[in-house]
Amino acid sequence: MRTSLLLLTGLSLWPRPADSQEVRRRWLAEPILSATITDQDGDLFGDPWRLISDPGGGFLIAEAATIRAFHVDGTRRWRAGRSGRGPGEFTVIEDVKVTPDGRVLALDREQPRVTVFDAESGEFVATVLLRREVARTRRLLPARDALARVEVSVPAKEGTTWWTVSDQSRIVDETRALTSCEQNLTCESYIAGDGSWGGVQVFRWSSRIVFHDGVGSARVVDGIDSIPFPQTVTETLDPQAMGLEGIRSLRATRVDPEAPEVAGSVAADGSRAIVLVKTGDEEGHARVLDFYRVSDGAYLGSRRLPEHARAVALLSDGRLATLHTVLFPEVRIWELPR
Repeated sequence: MRTSLLLLTGLSLWPRPADSQEVRRRWLAEPILSATITDQDGDLFGDPWRLISDPGGGFLIAEAATIRAFHVDGTRRWRAGRSGRGPGEFTVIEDVKVTPDGRVLALDREQPRVTVFDAESGEFVATVLLRREVARTRRLLPARDALARVEVSVPAKEGTTWWTVSDQSRIVDETRALTSCEQNLTCESYIAGDGSWGGVQVFRWSSRIVFHDGVGSARVVDGIDSIPFPQTVTETLDPQAMGLEGIRSLRATRVDPEAPEVAGSVAADGSRAIVLVKTGDEEGHARVLDFYRVSDGAYLGSRRLPEHARAVALLSDGRLATLHTVLFPEVRIWELPR
C-alpha cells in the first residue's frame, strides 16, 4: 500500500477571496424553470434526502436505505436497497455516486463497506468491504483507476483520511485530508463528481472548497463567504431535565452553536461547480447558488432560486435539478441562462 501526505503531495492552498476573487457577489440571470416532478402520493420519491446526477442521463434519489433511479422526465427506472445488513442492504446510506462506466456506488454510514449496483437495471453487483478500524464512513468519489476513493474517520486520528479502494477491497492508497477541520464533528461535507475528472467537496460549517482531481490530489480555495471552520464546545447538561435518572452529571461536545451553516449541497461537472449556500438572512437561506470554475476555483457569480432547496445536481444535459421537501417531495429542472 502506498501512503502519502496530502500536505506534501497533493494539496495547494489557494489565496483567500480578498486576494484573488470578488468578495461581493455578482448576480447572474436567475434559473428558468422547465419542469416540475411532484410526489403528492408519497410513492414516487419516498422520503428523499439526497439528489444525485447520473452521467448516463436522469437522476437518482437517496433515502435512508433505498436508492431510486429516474429518467429526466421523472419516469421511474428502478429501485434498489432496503434496511438490513445483508448484501444490497443498508443501515443508513451516507453517500451515493454514479460512475461513468455505469455503476452506482453506495456508502453505508455504520457498516464499513461500499455496495455496487448496476446503473442501468439497479441490480446488486457486489459488496466491497473496508477495514474494520473505521469509526465512520463519510463521503465517496469514483476513482479513475480503482473502484472509489472513500473518506473515513479512523479512531485516534483527528480529521479524516481518504482511502483509494479496489474492487477486491484492497486499499491501494491512503491520503490524509488536511482541510483545516481539526475535529471530526466539524468535517461534515458534501461532494459531487463522477471520477472521470475528479470532484468538488464543500463543507457544512466552512466556506473552504476542495477540488479533487482524478488521481488523488486536491487543491483548496476559500469560497466567496470566507468563513473558517468552527470550534467545538463542551457543555454541561442537566440529566434530570432530560429525564435521565441516576446520572449526576453529563457533558456533551458539539459544534459551536453560533457557527453558521455555509453549504447544503454541491453539484459539479468537469467545468463548473455549483454550491447551494445556507448562510445569509432567512429569505436567502438555501436558495443562493454560487458558481465556481473547476479548473482554477475562480468565483463566477451567483444565482437566486425563487424558493429554498434541499439539494442540487447538474444533469448530463447541462440543466440544474433541485430537490424540495417542504409540502411534497419535488424535483425541479432548471435551465441556466448564459
